[in-house]
Amino acid sequence: MYSFNFKITHKDLFDSSMNFNKSKFRFIFNLLFTFAFIALLVYSLYTKTFHLYDNLRKVLMIICVFLFPVIQPLMIYLKLYDRANKLKDVDINMTFNDDEVLVSSKFETATIKYENIYNVFKYKNMIVIMYDSIHGQIMPDRIFNNNKEEFYYYLSKHILEARKIKNENPT
Repeated sequence: MYSFNFKITHKDLFDSSMNFNKSKFRFIFNLLFTFAFIALLVYSLYTKTFHLYDNLRKVLMIICVFLFPVIQPLMIYLKLYDRANKLKDVDINMTFNDDEVLVSSKFETATIKYENIYNVFKYKNMIVIMYDSIHGQIMPDRIFNNNKEEFYYYLSKHILEARKIKNENPT
């Protein structure tokens, strides 16, 4: 059995959003887009054609170079700032026993059976438990006391066992 009591910070929300944005297809697209515009900018500066562009094209080219590495993370941080302020004083309690997960905060309490957990993602800085394709719970690394791998194994094992039992005994 595992039990955690923690608060979600600005950094946790930002890291979660950035982890989501680094999904394979999206991350590859962002890299290719950025490198293409860097190459275009360097080529136009090298061939001395940059000064021939009108001001709008110059600005758009420079914005495209900085869009994913600078502007997107800044926009995500600003978007999450208000949300993080609403959550900064909210204690989240999560208890994992052999049958279910109990999640409680000052807003609500929920009991989730392992078989109903949609997915679990382990990132380098957190574990995210998804209740459905949109809603989930961030569990930052600081709460695990250096036993993140052990907890992830425990959680994955219980989810797989619960799904196996559910598939064997449909009601």
